[in-house]
Amino acid sequence: MKFKLYFLIFFLFSFLGLQAQDFNGGILAGLATSEISGDRLQGPNKAGIYAGAYVNRYFSVTSSMQMELNFIQKGSRENPDSLNNYNYYRLRLNYVEVPLHYRYDFNERATFETGLSLGVLVHSDEEGHSGEVLSGGDFYRTDLSFNFGIYYELLSNIWINLRYSNSIVPVRAHSSGVTWGFNQGQYNEVLSFVLYFEL
Repeated sequence: MKFKLYFLIFFLFSFLGLQAQDFNGGILAGLATSEISGDRLQGPNKAGIYAGAYVNRYFSVTSSMQMELNFIQKGSRENPDSLNNYNYYRLRLNYVEVPLHYRYDFNERATFETGLSLGVLVHSDEEGHSGEVLSGGDFYRTDLSFNFGIYYELLSNIWINLRYSNSIVPVRAHSSGVTWGFNQGQYNEVLSFVLYFEL
């Protein structure tokens, strides 16, 4: 796992070093709201930190590629109340993640993005009990996700981003071990709200 993490960091900084005068970059920080599809809880109901750094480069007037190195907290949560017989459940999944996105500026202040991200699980913590949750055991070390989102420019160097992300491959198996069709296990699903600051 350490090798994969070091490789991701090395790859990002190598990317930063190539023709640096042609690249834009900065930092980002915000909130991730997430759920685990397949755990039978409704969501997204787990809030977490989303922070990192990014670089991008334009290859036409309106099109660019962007790469990020992020720390993101995913997971799931159920708070106790009378509707769920006071069951309590919390799942924390901490990832170091590298998204690679194509971006298209469809007007002067708004940009569409889509692409993939590869995450490496650095910590997981599952506690509590819920009659609805079906645990599948240990989580896999990597998370490959498909993403899309939109940016809106607030100020000359500040953008707000709304991004949806869903795992392409399972992050762990169903508790029963049964798979069917495209449902091969449990998947991360994230809706994030992030501010980007160009440096």
